[in-house]
Amino acid sequence: MLKQIQRTIFPAMLAALIFAMQLALPSTGTAQTGRIAFLPFKANAPQDMSYLTSGIRNMLASRLASEIGLTVIDNATVDKALASAGNPTQNEAYLKLAKSLQADYLVAGSLTSLGGSLSLDAKFFEVAKGQTRNFYATAKNESEIIQSIDSLAWDIGEKIFAHKRPATALVQPQAAGQAAQPQYATAHPDRAFAGRTGAGGGSPFIYPKGITSEFQKTQNMKLSLQYMETADLDGDGQDEVIFADIDSVQIYKRDENRLRKVGQIQGKAGYRIHAITVADLDKNGKPEIYVSAADAKQPNSFAFEWLGADKGNYLFQDARWYIRAMPIPGEGMVLAGQRAGSNKAVDPGIFRLDQGNKDLKAGSAMEVPESLNLFDFTIADLDNDGSREIIAIDQYDRLKVMRSSGTVLWKSDEFYGGTTRYIGGTDAFGASKESSQDSSARIYIPSRIIAYDVNGDGQLDIIINKNLSTSSRLFTNMKNYPSGEIHALSWNGIALSELWRTRKIDGYIVDYLLRPNADKKGAELLVGLALNAGSLDMFSEQTSTMLIYQLDFSKKQEQ
Repeated sequence: MLKQIQRTIFPAMLAALIFAMQLALPSTGTAQTGRIAFLPFKANAPQDMSYLTSGIRNMLASRLASEIGLTVIDNATVDKALASAGNPTQNEAYLKLAKSLQADYLVAGSLTSLGGSLSLDAKFFEVAKGQTRNFYATAKNESEIIQSIDSLAWDIGEKIFAHKRPATALVQPQAAGQAAQPQYATAHPDRAFAGRTGAGGGSPFIYPKGITSEFQKTQNMKLSLQYMETADLDGDGQDEVIFADIDSVQIYKRDENRLRKVGQIQGKAGYRIHAITVADLDKNGKPEIYVSAADAKQPNSFAFEWLGADKGNYLFQDARWYIRAMPIPGEGMVLAGQRAGSNKAVDPGIFRLDQGNKDLKAGSAMEVPESLNLFDFTIADLDNDGSREIIAIDQYDRLKVMRSSGTVLWKSDEFYGGTTRYIGGTDAFGASKESSQDSSARIYIPSRIIAYDVNGDGQLDIIINKNLSTSSRLFTNMKNYPSGEIHALSWNGIALSELWRTRKIDGYIVDYLLRPNADKKGAELLVGLALNAGSLDMFSEQTSTMLIYQLDFSKKQEQ
Protein backbone atom coordinates (compact mmCIF):
# COMPACT_ATOMS: atom_id res chain seq x y z
CA MET A 1 0.00 0.00 0.00
CA LEU A 2 2.81 2.41 0.89
CA LYS A 3 4.51 1.81 -2.46
CA GLN A 4 1.22 2.43 -4.27
CA ILE A 5 0.82 5.75 -2.46
CA GLN A 6 4.41 6.71 -3.31
CA ARG A 7 3.87 5.89 -6.97
CA THR A 8 0.75 8.03 -7.00
CA ILE A 9 2.07 11.02 -5.07
CA PHE A 10 5.63 11.25 -6.38
CA PRO A 11 4.79 12.24 -9.98
CA ALA A 12 2.55 15.06 -8.72
CA MET A 13 5.18 16.26 -6.27
CA LEU A 14 7.85 16.14 -8.94
CA ALA A 15 5.70 18.06 -11.41
CA ALA A 16 5.05 20.75 -8.78
CA LEU A 17 8.74 20.94 -7.95
CA ILE A 18 9.69 21.30 -11.63
CA PHE A 19 7.14 24.10 -11.99
CA ALA A 20 8.56 25.86 -8.94
CA MET A 21 12.08 25.49 -10.29
CA GLN A 22 10.98 27.03 -13.59
CA LEU A 23 9.65 30.10 -11.78
CA ALA A 24 12.86 30.54 -9.82
CA LEU A 25 15.49 30.14 -12.52
CA PRO A 26 18.30 32.72 -12.29
CA SER A 27 19.63 34.50 -15.34
CA THR A 28 23.29 34.95 -16.21
CA GLY A 29 24.98 36.31 -19.31
CA THR A 30 23.86 37.93 -22.53
CA ALA A 31 20.57 36.90 -24.12
CA GLN A 32 20.59 35.51 -27.66
CA THR A 33 17.84 35.20 -30.23
CA GLY A 34 16.59 32.14 -32.06
CA ARG A 35 13.75 29.63 -32.20
CA ILE A 36 14.13 26.21 -30.59
CA ALA A 37 11.90 23.12 -30.76
CA PHE A 38 11.87 20.33 -28.19
CA LEU A 39 10.68 16.89 -29.29
CA PRO A 40 9.02 14.63 -26.71
CA PHE A 41 11.61 12.70 -24.74
CA LYS A 42 11.44 8.93 -25.26
CA ALA A 43 11.47 6.58 -22.27
CA ASN A 44 13.59 3.42 -22.20
CA ALA A 45 12.11 1.95 -19.05
CA PRO A 46 10.02 -1.02 -17.91
CA GLN A 47 7.49 1.26 -16.20
CA ASP A 48 5.47 4.29 -17.25
CA MET A 49 7.66 7.37 -16.89
CA SER A 50 5.63 9.81 -18.97
CA TYR A 51 5.34 12.15 -15.97
CA LEU A 52 9.13 12.46 -16.02
CA THR A 53 9.64 12.77 -19.77
CA SER A 54 7.12 15.60 -20.11
CA GLY A 55 8.68 17.40 -17.15
CA ILE A 56 12.17 17.07 -18.62
CA ARG A 57 11.01 18.54 -21.92
CA ASN A 58 9.32 21.51 -20.28
CA MET A 59 12.07 22.27 -17.80
CA LEU A 60 14.82 22.18 -20.44
CA ALA A 61 12.74 24.52 -22.58
CA SER A 62 12.16 26.89 -19.68
CA ARG A 63 15.82 26.92 -18.69
CA LEU A 64 17.12 27.68 -22.19
CA ALA A 65 14.42 30.28 -22.78
CA SER A 66 15.25 32.16 -19.59
CA GLU A 67 19.01 31.78 -19.67
CA ILE A 68 19.80 32.03 -23.37
CA GLY A 69 16.83 34.11 -24.50
CA LEU A 70 15.57 31.60 -27.06
CA THR A 71 11.97 31.47 -28.23
CA VAL A 72 10.50 28.03 -27.54
CA ILE A 73 8.08 26.69 -30.14
CA ASP A 74 5.02 25.42 -28.29
CA ASN A 75 4.70 21.68 -27.79
CA ALA A 76 1.40 21.32 -29.67
CA THR A 77 2.94 22.76 -32.85
CA VAL A 78 6.00 20.56 -32.51
CA ASP A 79 3.94 17.42 -31.86
CA LYS A 80 1.76 18.08 -34.91
CA ALA A 81 4.81 18.51 -37.16
CA LEU A 82 6.39 15.39 -35.66
CA ALA A 83 3.26 13.34 -36.39
CA SER A 84 3.39 14.47 -40.03
CA ALA A 85 7.10 13.68 -40.31
CA GLY A 86 6.77 10.17 -38.89
CA ASN A 87 9.50 8.97 -36.56
CA PRO A 88 12.87 10.54 -37.55
CA THR A 89 15.93 8.37 -36.96
CA GLN A 90 18.59 10.01 -39.12
CA ASN A 91 20.12 13.44 -38.56
CA GLU A 92 18.91 14.65 -41.97
CA ALA A 93 15.31 13.85 -41.02
CA TYR A 94 15.62 15.78 -37.76
CA LEU A 95 17.07 18.80 -39.57
CA LYS A 96 14.27 18.64 -42.14
CA LEU A 97 11.72 18.61 -39.31
CA ALA A 98 13.42 21.61 -37.70
CA LYS A 99 13.27 23.55 -40.97
CA SER A 100 9.56 22.78 -41.35
CA LEU A 101 9.07 24.36 -37.90
CA GLN A 102 11.26 27.34 -38.88
CA ALA A 103 13.43 26.43 -35.90
CA ASP A 104 17.05 27.47 -35.53
CA TYR A 105 17.65 24.66 -33.06
CA LEU A 106 16.01 21.33 -32.25
CA VAL A 107 16.44 19.01 -29.26
CA ALA A 108 15.59 15.29 -29.21
CA GLY A 109 16.29 13.07 -26.26
CA SER A 110 15.59 10.01 -24.17
CA LEU A 111 15.31 8.98 -20.53
CA THR A 112 16.72 5.58 -19.61
CA SER A 113 16.03 3.71 -16.38
CA LEU A 114 18.66 1.18 -15.29
CA GLY A 115 18.17 -0.60 -11.99
CA GLY A 116 16.71 2.50 -10.35
CA SER A 117 19.18 5.06 -11.71
CA LEU A 118 18.33 7.36 -14.60
CA SER A 119 20.25 8.77 -17.53
CA LEU A 120 19.35 11.63 -19.85
CA ASP A 121 20.60 11.65 -23.44
CA ALA A 122 19.96 14.67 -25.65
CA LYS A 123 20.82 15.51 -29.27
CA PHE A 124 21.10 19.21 -30.06
CA PHE A 125 20.73 20.17 -33.73
CA GLU A 126 22.04 23.49 -35.06
CA VAL A 127 20.05 23.94 -38.27
CA ALA A 128 22.14 26.63 -39.98
CA LYS A 129 25.36 24.65 -39.53
CA GLY A 130 23.74 21.25 -40.09
CA GLN A 131 25.59 20.05 -37.00
CA THR A 132 24.65 17.75 -34.14
CA ARG A 133 26.01 17.69 -30.57
CA ASN A 134 25.34 15.02 -27.95
CA PHE A 135 24.74 15.80 -24.28
CA TYR A 136 24.34 13.47 -21.33
CA ALA A 137 23.51 13.55 -17.60
CA THR A 138 22.74 10.97 -14.92
CA ALA A 139 20.70 10.77 -11.73
CA LYS A 140 21.08 8.21 -8.96
CA ASN A 141 17.31 8.11 -8.54
CA GLU A 142 14.16 10.05 -9.40
CA SER A 143 14.66 12.50 -6.54
CA GLU A 144 17.85 13.78 -8.20
CA ILE A 145 16.40 14.17 -11.71
CA ILE A 146 15.97 17.94 -11.39
CA GLN A 147 19.67 18.48 -10.72
CA SER A 148 20.43 16.35 -13.79
CA ILE A 149 18.07 18.39 -15.98
CA ASP A 150 19.73 21.53 -14.65
CA SER A 151 23.19 20.17 -15.44
CA LEU A 152 22.10 19.19 -18.94
CA ALA A 153 20.73 22.67 -19.60
CA TRP A 154 23.94 24.34 -18.38
CA ASP A 155 26.03 22.02 -20.58
CA ILE A 156 24.03 23.02 -23.64
CA GLY A 157 24.20 26.71 -22.75
CA GLU A 158 27.94 26.57 -22.17
CA LYS A 159 29.01 24.47 -25.16
CA ILE A 160 26.58 25.76 -27.79
CA PHE A 161 26.09 29.39 -26.76
CA ALA A 162 29.27 30.07 -24.71
CA HIS A 163 26.95 31.00 -21.85
CA LYS A 164 29.00 30.70 -18.68
CA ARG A 165 27.35 28.89 -15.80
CA PRO A 166 27.47 30.47 -12.32
CA ALA A 167 29.87 29.15 -9.70
CA THR A 168 27.00 27.48 -7.85
CA ALA A 169 26.36 25.28 -10.89
CA LEU A 170 29.94 24.08 -11.33
CA VAL A 171 30.62 20.38 -10.79
CA GLN A 172 32.63 19.87 -7.62
CA PRO A 173 35.68 17.64 -8.07
CA GLN A 174 36.01 14.54 -5.96
CA ALA A 175 38.26 14.96 -2.95
CA ALA A 176 41.82 13.80 -3.48
CA GLY A 177 42.30 10.19 -2.50
CA GLN A 178 38.56 9.55 -2.35
CA ALA A 179 38.11 6.60 -4.67
CA ALA A 180 34.76 5.44 -5.97
CA GLN A 181 33.47 2.50 -3.99
CA PRO A 182 33.22 -0.71 -6.01
CA GLN A 183 29.82 -2.33 -6.24
CA TYR A 184 31.12 -5.87 -5.93
CA ALA A 185 33.80 -7.34 -3.74
CA THR A 186 34.77 -10.98 -3.81
CA ALA A 187 34.59 -13.00 -0.63
CA HIS A 188 37.52 -14.25 1.33
CA PRO A 189 38.46 -17.39 -0.67
CA ASP A 190 38.26 -19.60 2.43
CA ARG A 191 34.52 -19.01 2.47
CA ALA A 192 33.87 -19.52 -1.26
CA PHE A 193 32.07 -22.82 -0.64
CA ALA A 194 29.91 -21.52 2.18
CA GLY A 195 26.75 -21.53 0.08
CA ARG A 196 24.09 -18.91 -0.39
CA THR A 197 21.96 -17.50 2.38
CA GLY A 198 19.20 -14.98 2.68
CA ALA A 199 16.30 -14.00 0.48
CA GLY A 200 16.90 -13.46 -3.22
CA GLY A 201 20.20 -15.36 -3.31
CA GLY A 202 22.06 -12.87 -1.11
CA SER A 203 25.22 -14.20 0.54
CA PRO A 204 27.88 -12.97 2.97
CA PHE A 205 30.35 -12.74 0.09
CA ILE A 206 28.27 -10.47 -2.11
CA TYR A 207 28.60 -6.79 -1.25
CA PRO A 208 26.15 -4.85 -3.41
CA LYS A 209 26.46 -1.17 -2.46
CA GLY A 210 23.45 -0.16 -4.51
CA ILE A 211 23.29 -0.28 -8.27
CA THR A 212 21.87 3.24 -8.41
CA SER A 213 25.24 4.86 -7.74
CA GLU A 214 27.93 2.28 -8.38
CA PHE A 215 28.11 2.07 -12.15
CA GLN A 216 28.67 4.47 -15.00
CA LYS A 217 26.83 4.52 -18.30
CA THR A 218 27.83 5.81 -21.70
CA GLN A 219 25.47 7.79 -23.89
CA ASN A 220 22.75 5.93 -25.78
CA MET A 221 23.62 5.03 -29.37
CA LYS A 222 21.49 4.10 -32.36
CA LEU A 223 23.13 0.73 -32.78
CA SER A 224 21.85 -2.85 -33.08
CA LEU A 225 24.63 -4.22 -30.88
CA GLN A 226 25.69 -7.81 -31.57
CA TYR A 227 29.13 -8.12 -29.97
CA MET A 228 31.85 -5.94 -28.45
CA GLU A 229 35.61 -5.90 -27.91
CA THR A 230 38.34 -3.50 -26.79
CA ALA A 231 41.90 -3.13 -28.08
CA ASP A 232 44.53 -0.49 -28.73
CA LEU A 233 44.07 -0.39 -32.49
CA ASP A 234 46.12 2.72 -33.27
CA GLY A 235 49.02 2.28 -30.83
CA ASP A 236 48.31 5.39 -28.74
CA GLY A 237 48.27 3.43 -25.47
CA GLN A 238 44.49 3.70 -25.01
CA ASP A 239 42.06 0.93 -25.91
CA GLU A 240 39.35 1.67 -28.44
CA VAL A 241 35.86 0.23 -27.91
CA ILE A 242 34.74 -1.92 -30.85
CA PHE A 243 31.05 -2.58 -31.43
CA ALA A 244 29.60 -4.97 -33.99
CA ASP A 245 26.35 -3.79 -35.51
CA ILE A 246 24.35 -6.16 -37.74
CA ASP A 247 26.26 -5.09 -40.86
CA SER A 248 29.28 -3.06 -39.71
CA VAL A 249 32.13 -2.80 -37.21
CA GLN A 250 32.11 0.54 -35.40
CA ILE A 251 35.11 1.92 -33.52
CA TYR A 252 34.92 4.44 -30.66
CA LYS A 253 37.37 6.42 -28.60
CA ARG A 254 36.51 6.42 -24.90
CA ASP A 255 36.82 9.28 -22.44
CA GLU A 256 35.62 7.90 -19.11
CA ASN A 257 31.93 7.26 -19.82
CA ARG A 258 31.76 9.14 -23.14
CA LEU A 259 32.25 7.42 -26.49
CA ARG A 260 33.24 9.19 -29.70
CA LYS A 261 32.90 7.34 -32.98
CA VAL A 262 36.13 7.44 -35.01
CA GLY A 263 35.68 4.73 -37.62
CA GLN A 264 33.42 2.21 -39.28
CA ILE A 265 34.15 -0.80 -41.49
CA GLN A 266 31.18 -2.01 -43.48
CA GLY A 267 30.42 -5.70 -43.84
CA LYS A 268 29.27 -7.36 -47.03
CA ALA A 269 25.64 -6.76 -47.96
CA GLY A 270 23.30 -9.61 -47.08
CA TYR A 271 25.47 -11.11 -44.32
CA ARG A 272 24.73 -10.53 -40.61
CA ILE A 273 27.63 -10.10 -38.21
CA HIS A 274 27.22 -12.40 -35.21
CA ALA A 275 30.66 -12.20 -33.53
CA ILE A 276 33.91 -10.24 -33.49
CA THR A 277 37.17 -11.13 -31.76
CA VAL A 278 40.51 -9.33 -31.55
CA ALA A 279 44.05 -10.72 -31.51
CA ASP A 280 47.53 -9.95 -32.82
CA LEU A 281 48.09 -13.34 -34.45
CA ASP A 282 50.72 -12.15 -36.93
CA LYS A 283 52.75 -10.64 -34.05
CA ASN A 284 53.29 -7.29 -35.78
CA GLY A 285 52.19 -5.29 -32.74
CA LYS A 286 48.88 -4.24 -34.32
CA PRO A 287 45.70 -6.10 -33.30
CA GLU A 288 43.51 -7.58 -36.01
CA ILE A 289 39.70 -7.66 -35.85
CA TYR A 290 38.19 -11.00 -36.87
CA VAL A 291 34.57 -10.70 -38.01
CA SER A 292 32.32 -13.74 -38.24
CA ALA A 293 29.29 -13.11 -40.46
CA ALA A 294 26.75 -15.27 -42.30
CA ASP A 295 23.50 -15.30 -44.23
CA ALA A 296 20.87 -18.03 -43.84
CA LYS A 297 22.99 -20.61 -45.65
CA GLN A 298 26.70 -20.01 -45.25
CA PRO A 299 29.33 -17.85 -43.55
CA ASN A 300 31.17 -14.98 -45.20
CA SER A 301 33.80 -13.80 -42.73
CA PHE A 302 36.68 -11.34 -42.91
CA ALA A 303 39.53 -9.85 -40.90
CA PHE A 304 41.30 -6.50 -41.02
CA GLU A 305 43.70 -4.15 -39.30
CA TRP A 306 42.15 -0.75 -38.69
CA LEU A 307 44.00 2.07 -40.45
CA GLY A 308 41.91 4.91 -39.05
CA ALA A 309 38.55 6.43 -40.03
CA ASP A 310 36.75 4.03 -42.40
CA LYS A 311 39.83 2.29 -43.77
CA GLY A 312 41.06 -1.22 -43.11
CA ASN A 313 43.89 -3.42 -44.29
CA TYR A 314 42.16 -6.73 -45.03
CA LEU A 315 43.91 -9.94 -44.10
CA PHE A 316 41.21 -11.96 -45.88
CA GLN A 317 37.63 -11.57 -47.09
CA ASP A 318 34.73 -13.79 -48.19
CA ALA A 319 35.96 -16.69 -46.04
CA ARG A 320 33.53 -19.61 -45.93
CA TRP A 321 34.27 -20.18 -42.26
CA TYR A 322 32.71 -19.09 -39.02
CA ILE A 323 35.74 -17.66 -37.23
CA ARG A 324 36.86 -16.88 -33.70
CA ALA A 325 40.20 -15.84 -32.21
CA MET A 326 40.38 -17.61 -28.85
CA PRO A 327 42.89 -18.51 -26.12
CA ILE A 328 43.88 -22.15 -25.61
CA PRO A 329 45.87 -23.08 -22.48
CA GLY A 330 49.45 -23.89 -23.43
CA GLU A 331 49.07 -22.48 -26.94
CA GLY A 332 47.99 -18.88 -26.54
CA MET A 333 45.68 -17.19 -29.03
CA VAL A 334 44.69 -19.17 -32.10
CA LEU A 335 42.24 -18.60 -34.94
CA ALA A 336 39.57 -21.28 -34.85
CA GLY A 337 36.91 -21.99 -37.44
CA GLN A 338 33.92 -24.14 -38.32
CA ARG A 339 32.22 -24.74 -41.67
CA ALA A 340 28.56 -24.79 -42.64
CA GLY A 341 26.93 -28.04 -43.74
CA SER A 342 25.30 -28.64 -47.09
CA ASN A 343 21.83 -28.60 -45.56
CA LYS A 344 22.38 -27.14 -42.09
CA ALA A 345 23.97 -24.12 -40.44
CA VAL A 346 27.07 -25.89 -39.10
CA ASP A 347 29.08 -29.02 -39.77
CA PRO A 348 30.64 -30.88 -36.81
CA GLY A 349 34.32 -30.26 -36.30
CA ILE A 350 36.25 -27.17 -35.15
CA PHE A 351 39.70 -26.51 -36.62
CA ARG A 352 42.70 -24.31 -36.04
CA LEU A 353 42.95 -22.11 -39.13
CA ASP A 354 46.09 -21.19 -41.00
CA GLN A 355 46.24 -17.81 -42.73
CA GLY A 356 48.12 -17.41 -45.97
CA ASN A 357 47.81 -15.40 -49.18
CA LYS A 358 44.60 -13.75 -47.96
CA ASP A 359 42.72 -17.01 -47.47
CA LEU A 360 42.12 -19.58 -44.72
CA LYS A 361 43.00 -23.26 -44.63
CA ALA A 362 42.03 -25.91 -42.11
CA GLY A 363 44.79 -26.97 -39.75
CA SER A 364 44.55 -29.47 -36.91
CA ALA A 365 41.22 -30.33 -35.33
CA MET A 366 40.53 -28.97 -31.85
CA GLU A 367 40.10 -31.50 -29.06
CA VAL A 368 36.49 -30.69 -28.16
CA PRO A 369 33.30 -32.78 -28.28
CA GLU A 370 31.57 -32.89 -31.69
CA SER A 371 28.37 -31.67 -30.06
CA LEU A 372 29.91 -28.23 -29.52
CA ASN A 373 29.79 -25.36 -31.98
CA LEU A 374 32.53 -22.75 -32.33
CA PHE A 375 31.02 -20.11 -30.01
CA ASP A 376 29.62 -22.47 -27.34
CA PHE A 377 32.64 -22.85 -25.06
CA THR A 378 35.86 -21.73 -23.46
CA ILE A 379 38.78 -23.92 -22.34
CA ALA A 380 40.39 -23.56 -18.91
CA ASP A 381 42.01 -25.57 -16.14
CA LEU A 382 39.50 -24.88 -13.37
CA ASP A 383 41.09 -27.00 -10.63
CA ASN A 384 44.82 -26.54 -11.38
CA ASP A 385 45.36 -30.27 -11.94
CA GLY A 386 47.10 -29.78 -15.29
CA SER A 387 44.17 -30.99 -17.37
CA ARG A 388 41.79 -28.79 -19.31
CA GLU A 389 38.09 -28.45 -18.66
CA ILE A 390 35.64 -27.25 -21.27
CA ILE A 391 33.02 -24.82 -20.00
CA ALA A 392 30.15 -24.69 -22.45
CA ILE A 393 26.59 -23.47 -22.79
CA ASP A 394 24.13 -25.43 -24.92
CA GLN A 395 21.19 -24.40 -27.10
CA TYR A 396 18.90 -24.81 -24.07
CA ASP A 397 20.93 -22.29 -22.01
CA ARG A 398 22.32 -24.87 -19.59
CA LEU A 399 25.90 -24.37 -18.44
CA LYS A 400 28.19 -27.42 -18.47
CA VAL A 401 31.67 -28.39 -17.35
CA MET A 402 33.05 -31.16 -19.57
CA ARG A 403 36.14 -33.15 -20.42
CA SER A 404 37.49 -33.00 -23.98
CA SER A 405 36.16 -36.55 -24.41
CA GLY A 406 32.62 -35.24 -23.92
CA THR A 407 32.18 -36.53 -20.36
CA VAL A 408 29.93 -34.09 -18.47
CA LEU A 409 31.28 -33.29 -15.00
CA TRP A 410 28.47 -30.90 -14.09
CA LYS A 411 25.38 -29.37 -15.67
CA SER A 412 23.43 -26.41 -14.27
CA ASP A 413 19.85 -26.62 -13.13
CA GLU A 414 19.46 -22.89 -13.78
CA PHE A 415 19.41 -21.13 -17.12
CA TYR A 416 22.40 -19.00 -18.07
CA GLY A 417 23.23 -16.97 -21.15
CA GLY A 418 20.31 -16.10 -23.39
CA THR A 419 20.85 -14.43 -26.75
CA THR A 420 19.08 -13.20 -29.88
CA ARG A 421 22.11 -13.77 -32.16
CA TYR A 422 21.80 -16.74 -34.50
CA ILE A 423 23.00 -18.35 -37.69
CA GLY A 424 20.96 -20.56 -39.97
CA GLY A 425 17.23 -20.30 -40.64
CA THR A 426 15.55 -16.92 -40.85
CA ASP A 427 11.96 -17.99 -40.17
CA ALA A 428 10.49 -16.05 -37.27
CA PHE A 429 8.07 -18.71 -36.05
CA GLY A 430 7.42 -22.38 -36.03
CA ALA A 431 10.76 -24.19 -35.94
CA SER A 432 10.69 -26.73 -33.14
CA LYS A 433 13.51 -28.18 -31.10
CA GLU A 434 13.06 -31.41 -33.07
CA SER A 435 14.00 -29.56 -36.27
CA SER A 436 17.49 -28.71 -35.06
CA GLN A 437 19.05 -30.64 -37.96
CA ASP A 438 16.90 -28.96 -40.63
CA SER A 439 18.40 -26.28 -42.84
CA SER A 440 15.70 -23.89 -41.62
CA ALA A 441 16.61 -24.24 -37.93
CA ARG A 442 18.42 -21.45 -36.13
CA ILE A 443 21.60 -22.06 -34.20
CA TYR A 444 21.91 -19.44 -31.47
CA ILE A 445 25.29 -17.87 -30.71
CA PRO A 446 25.61 -18.13 -26.91
CA SER A 447 26.85 -15.53 -24.51
CA ARG A 448 30.55 -15.06 -23.85
CA ILE A 449 32.12 -17.26 -21.14
CA ILE A 450 35.02 -15.53 -19.34
CA ALA A 451 37.59 -17.49 -17.29
CA TYR A 452 39.44 -15.33 -14.74
CA ASP A 453 40.53 -15.61 -11.10
CA VAL A 454 38.22 -13.10 -9.41
CA ASN A 455 38.72 -14.15 -5.79
CA GLY A 456 42.51 -14.39 -5.62
CA ASP A 457 42.67 -18.07 -4.68
CA GLY A 458 44.84 -19.05 -7.65
CA GLN A 459 42.06 -20.86 -9.52
CA LEU A 460 40.13 -19.63 -12.52
CA ASP A 461 36.51 -18.65 -12.03
CA ILE A 462 33.75 -18.15 -14.59
CA ILE A 463 31.90 -14.95 -15.44
CA ILE A 464 28.71 -15.35 -17.45
CA ASN A 465 25.44 -13.52 -17.94
CA LYS A 466 21.92 -14.65 -17.19
CA ASN A 467 19.35 -12.94 -19.40
CA LEU A 468 15.95 -13.31 -17.75
CA SER A 469 12.95 -14.49 -19.77
CA THR A 470 10.64 -17.48 -19.40
CA SER A 471 8.99 -17.22 -22.80
CA SER A 472 12.32 -17.13 -24.67
CA ARG A 473 13.15 -20.57 -23.27
CA LEU A 474 9.75 -21.98 -24.27
CA PHE A 475 9.68 -20.76 -27.89
CA THR A 476 12.66 -21.71 -30.05
CA ASN A 477 12.54 -18.82 -32.48
CA MET A 478 11.02 -16.05 -30.35
CA LYS A 479 13.67 -14.42 -28.18
CA ASN A 480 13.10 -11.36 -26.01
CA TYR A 481 15.06 -10.56 -22.87
CA PRO A 482 13.80 -7.54 -20.89
CA SER A 483 16.44 -7.81 -18.14
CA GLY A 484 19.47 -9.75 -17.00
CA GLU A 485 22.32 -10.22 -14.52
CA ILE A 486 26.05 -10.96 -14.60
CA HIS A 487 27.24 -13.84 -12.40
CA ALA A 488 30.68 -14.91 -11.17
CA LEU A 489 30.95 -18.65 -10.46
CA SER A 490 33.69 -20.69 -8.75
CA TRP A 491 34.49 -24.37 -9.38
CA ASN A 492 34.57 -26.28 -6.09
CA GLY A 493 35.41 -29.67 -7.58
CA ILE A 494 31.87 -30.85 -8.14
CA ALA A 495 29.94 -27.78 -9.31
CA LEU A 496 30.12 -24.11 -10.20
CA SER A 497 28.86 -22.12 -7.22
CA GLU A 498 28.03 -18.43 -7.07
CA LEU A 499 30.61 -15.89 -5.89
CA TRP A 500 28.69 -12.73 -6.72
CA ARG A 501 26.15 -11.35 -9.11
CA THR A 502 25.02 -7.94 -10.23
CA ARG A 503 21.66 -6.58 -9.34
CA LYS A 504 19.07 -6.97 -12.12
CA ILE A 505 19.88 -4.83 -15.15
CA ASP A 506 16.97 -3.52 -17.20
CA GLY A 507 17.60 -4.37 -20.85
CA TYR A 508 18.99 -7.23 -22.93
CA ILE A 509 22.61 -7.97 -22.02
CA VAL A 510 24.22 -8.46 -25.43
CA ASP A 511 27.86 -8.88 -24.45
CA TYR A 512 30.33 -8.10 -21.66
CA LEU A 513 34.08 -7.82 -21.17
CA LEU A 514 36.39 -8.00 -18.16
CA ARG A 515 39.34 -5.61 -18.30
CA PRO A 516 41.73 -6.24 -15.34
CA ASN A 517 43.60 -3.31 -13.81
CA ALA A 518 47.38 -3.21 -14.10
CA ASP A 519 47.77 -4.38 -10.48
CA LYS A 520 45.30 -7.28 -11.01
CA LYS A 521 43.50 -6.26 -7.80
CA GLY A 522 40.46 -5.01 -9.63
CA ALA A 523 38.92 -4.68 -13.05
CA GLU A 524 36.35 -2.95 -15.16
CA LEU A 525 33.33 -4.97 -16.16
CA LEU A 526 31.94 -3.54 -19.40
CA VAL A 527 28.37 -4.54 -20.23
CA GLY A 528 26.90 -3.96 -23.68
CA LEU A 529 23.16 -3.44 -23.35
CA ALA A 530 20.31 -3.22 -25.86
CA LEU A 531 17.55 -1.06 -24.41
CA ASN A 532 14.72 -1.97 -26.74
CA ALA A 533 15.64 -5.36 -28.18
CA GLY A 534 12.86 -7.82 -28.96
CA SER A 535 12.24 -11.04 -30.82
CA LEU A 536 11.10 -9.42 -34.08
CA ASP A 537 13.30 -6.34 -34.35
CA MET A 538 16.52 -8.03 -35.45
CA PHE A 539 16.74 -5.79 -38.50
CA SER A 540 15.39 -2.58 -36.97
CA GLU A 541 17.55 0.14 -35.53
CA GLN A 542 17.88 -0.33 -31.80
CA THR A 543 19.17 1.75 -28.92
CA SER A 544 22.28 0.41 -27.21
CA THR A 545 24.57 1.60 -24.44
CA MET A 546 27.48 0.39 -22.32
CA LEU A 547 27.61 0.11 -18.53
CA ILE A 548 30.90 0.32 -16.63
CA TYR A 549 31.32 -1.43 -13.26
CA GLN A 550 34.39 -1.21 -11.05
CA LEU A 551 35.18 -4.59 -9.46
CA ASP A 552 37.36 -5.14 -6.42
CA PHE A 553 39.20 -8.47 -6.31
CA SER A 554 40.93 -7.82 -2.98
CA LYS A 555 40.16 -10.21 -0.13
CA LYS A 556 37.52 -8.98 2.31
CA GLN A 557 36.22 -10.35 5.56
CA GLU A 558 32.53 -11.08 5.94
CA GLN A 559 30.47 -8.14 7.11
